[in-house]
Amino acid sequence: MKRIPLLHRKILWIPLGIAALLLVWDRLLSSEKIRPYTETGAEYYFYNMKDKVLSTMKKETDSKTEAQKVLTFFGTSHMGEFSLEEFEKESPGLIVYNLSGPSAPYSFHNFTLEKLLSRKIPLDYAILEYYPDSGTDFANRYPLRYSYDFPFFLRYWNIFSTNEWDSFLKAKVFRTSVFPPRFKEAFSRIKNPSEVQQLVFIRDILINESDKFKGGIPNGLLANTPEDKLGSESERIFNESYKNFKSSKVQEYFLRNFLNTARENHIKVVLWTPLLYSTFSEKVRSAPFFQEWIDLRNKLIQEYPETLVLDMEDYRSRMKCQKFIDPHHLSGGCYAEPTRFLVEFLQEKGNLPKTK
Repeated sequence: MKRIPLLHRKILWIPLGIAALLLVWDRLLSSEKIRPYTETGAEYYFYNMKDKVLSTMKKETDSKTEAQKVLTFFGTSHMGEFSLEEFEKESPGLIVYNLSGPSAPYSFHNFTLEKLLSRKIPLDYAILEYYPDSGTDFANRYPLRYSYDFPFFLRYWNIFSTNEWDSFLKAKVFRTSVFPPRFKEAFSRIKNPSEVQQLVFIRDILINESDKFKGGIPNGLLANTPEDKLGSESERIFNESYKNFKSSKVQEYFLRNFLNTARENHIKVVLWTPLLYSTFSEKVRSAPFFQEWIDLRNKLIQEYPETLVLDMEDYRSRMKCQKFIDPHHLSGGCYAEPTRFLVEFLQEKGNLPKTK
């Protein structure tokens, strides 16, 4: 048997051995058994659960009646609280799913929409969150590590930036770039096993809630965050996130691409903008970048006149429940009203059959 050239030289086995050892170490530190000791957020699970939601959609919509309509949310954490119970009450013939993710950008929404269509899952209404945070390069940080696959990236190889390619490839090769080994947290949790149990408990709740509510994570509690704290948080978040706001041409491309794909597949899109805490909303809407964002929306409506716009700021005076968890998020206990407003809007402008 002939020896492989060069590999018979023992000195070459040293770098190969080191590489193999690093790969094993990488997989060990990012394994499911180790992650509860090192994780500091739940974002991975929100993104990872979407395939289960798609599987549920396929199974349920394969047996749906012709009269039933399918609605899916494509947004961020602003959309996680919509009430399935309220949908069932207001429009029983509407089947609702949620493919939103934390800080999700438009490239991720394209990714999930294309996966949905490739599985031949019918879709009548796509509620697409229209808010500046989804249109930044920073918004792509989670899906680059947790979600995309090679076929999607190769389809849009010339759209994604060099930095995004770098992040994506690192996540595919080195799993510790997805699940960093935080040794300080690990040592603390080894000393206090109850912390690990609590994290696993919360993770399991998120997974079970997503299964139960078809991708949404509703919280029926009414937050009671004091006004003075909401005011100070509004100032802090605005200064940290919006002082140097810069929109992304990559995400603008995918926003248009989503609308174009929806048009080709006869899906009615609603550009939905969330209701924010009043002080925070005023600061954001008075910023120069927000007017540019509104101008872009006006251009999109000209290009895609079949697209609808639902800005929850226009409903503020009708909202009886305006309690906020933080300046960004309306309390889950208030979401019966936005759900009802959305159904009424679709019945009036989106040809959703009235059932009452």
